[in-house]
Amino acid sequence: MASDALDAALAFFLVVVGIGLALVFFRLGELFARLSQTIKRVTEEMIVMLSKAQTTMDGVNLELARVDEIMQSAVGATKAAERGAVAASKAASVPAKKLAGLAAGVKEAGATIRARMASNRTAASDGPPPAGAVQDPTATPVGTGS
Repeated sequence: MASDALDAALAFFLVVVGIGLALVFFRLGELFARLSQTIKRVTEEMIVMLSKAQTTMDGVNLELARVDEIMQSAVGATKAAERGAVAASKAASVPAKKLAGLAAGVKEAGATIRARMASNRTAASDGPPPAGAVQDPTATPVGTGS
């Protein structure tokens, strides 16, 4: 009798566990069905989003190509302006350098002429130069009539 009671309790336990497992598997089936639907919806939405992203990226690439063309044009214009500025600078600086050289030459020539004239005046009015004075080697000595 004790063994019959134990057998009945074991049978009842196994029936309850079987019903519990059946409910768990049924709920897992529903969960997997919902998960499958969710994955389908996410996949469909991702395809739409990726398509829109591809369209956006194509537009961005097109705009970048336009910007690249604009930048190349700007670089070309900058280089042309630089060449023009260099040419203008050379055109202005070369004559200015020559004019500065000419002015320096005229100034030096004027200083030389004034120095010779002053030297000739002092030589004619003073007589012979003092003993320690340095004479101009190109000047004719006073008193020689050559």
